[in-house]
Amino acid sequence: MPAKVLDGRYKLIKVLGVGGFGRTYIARDMRRPGSPICVVKQLKPASDDPSFIREARRLFNTEAETLEKLGKHDRIPQLLAYFEEDSQFYLVQEFIEGRSLYDEMKFPQPEITEAEDTPKDNNINSNSGPKRERQLPESEVVSILQDTLHVLEFVHAEGVIHRDIKPENLIRRQGDGRLVLIDFGAVKALQEPGSKLETTNGESRFTVTIGTPGYMPSEQCAGRPTFSSDIYAVGMLAIKALTGFSPTDLPTDPDSGEVVWRNQAKVSNGLAMVLTRMVKYHYTQRYQSTKEVQQGLAAFTITGRNKNNRRGRLLNLRLNLGWQR
Repeated sequence: MPAKVLDGRYKLIKVLGVGGFGRTYIARDMRRPGSPICVVKQLKPASDDPSFIREARRLFNTEAETLEKLGKHDRIPQLLAYFEEDSQFYLVQEFIEGRSLYDEMKFPQPEITEAEDTPKDNNINSNSGPKRERQLPESEVVSILQDTLHVLEFVHAEGVIHRDIKPENLIRRQGDGRLVLIDFGAVKALQEPGSKLETTNGESRFTVTIGTPGYMPSEQCAGRPTFSSDIYAVGMLAIKALTGFSPTDLPTDPDSGEVVWRNQAKVSNGLAMVLTRMVKYHYTQRYQSTKEVQQGLAAFTITGRNKNNRRGRLLNLRLNLGWQR
């Protein structure tokens, strides 16, 4: 059976992912020299109601223009084309060769022996509880934070909230090891099962919650995401990397609603303070910009380097004094 060709040029080769209302394919662009590989995302509207389709078309075109603008950043896939065919919408994007952060984190490690100073009431039973996956060292987690915040700063400066930051949506590019941010959430409103069309004062909009449980803060669950909602997601991603546990497997404080994670990771006070503020339950208590988070990270890393330098100088002084004796 011959491979399907979309828009007369994109030859579908392989299915990358399947959702209830669309698929993602690896394809070849048959009109370009060498037929380079690209990614084709099919977005099948959640309803065939004519008014829904009309508004979906408008939103699709608007979001495609936004993706085209964002794709100018080196670490966001370039939008190559977008089109409609048989009442379905398609995005064609640059293929990023590499491995997802999810794949980097998912490899299981041997059972970790509980440290003597770890509280016993941590609500996670290592024998019968949730599966603990690979825990990344603090230095690697800080690098992930810095890389992700760098891209997110550009996204927010363009007035865009990603809405679905998670390990699966960060690809470590094979060529240079940098993290590339993919799969922006806004266009998903076209295809979510709960997506509804509402008209208020002559303006139409889709009402649907976009995001992934565990990485979505309360205001995003309520359909009112802010820039700090993305900051929350990045914080939870870092906590997942440090603890080895999925955010949905971590307990929450019944009084504050905040995630209890500190006793599941070996982490410096400086980084713990930054992450704790990133994932505050109420958005007004979080960092309000990526720049603020970056400044917080810089402050604790500089402090840590200064402490190490002081320790080194003291050690050298002691060695010199001992030698003189």
